[in-house]
Amino acid sequence: MVDTPNLGLPYILAAQSQKHVPHNEAIRALDAVVQLSVLDRNLTEPPASPAEGDRYIVASSPTGVWAGQAETIAACQDGAWIFYAPKEGWLSWVSDENIAVAFDGAVWTALSAGGGGGGGTDPGALTGRGDDDQPHYHNNARGDARYTLL
Repeated sequence: MVDTPNLGLPYILAAQSQKHVPHNEAIRALDAVVQLSVLDRNLTEPPASPAEGDRYIVASSPTGVWAGQAETIAACQDGAWIFYAPKEGWLSWVSDENIAVAFDGAVWTALSAGGGGGGGTDPGALTGRGDDDQPHYHNNARGDARYTLL
């Protein structure tokens, strides 16, 4: 086995020369995909002046140097575009939309508020009761009249 099974990170093999090369390649890949946050998911071609480390989800029907890379993660690394194919279940924050998205094996889809992404969920709404009906929410920080010290 030359690469790890999930992220495809290169192993350093016994008697391999220039061991720093696969090590740095693996570190670069980890830096791009761990705690994934992209700037945009609607671009079909790269921005004119990307900064080192910028990441994007490539939109459908990409052109130019992104051609053929739809739905991949495009990362600007060492002055070039490196593409990472997502696996089913990957999550990413999309900065320009302020939403979380998940890869279903084919496309990236926004997570719904009920699914844990895209905003807060009022726990009181889960049972149809408001916060004021749940004693564990009574606290002095809200100035709750029912708050009492033990």
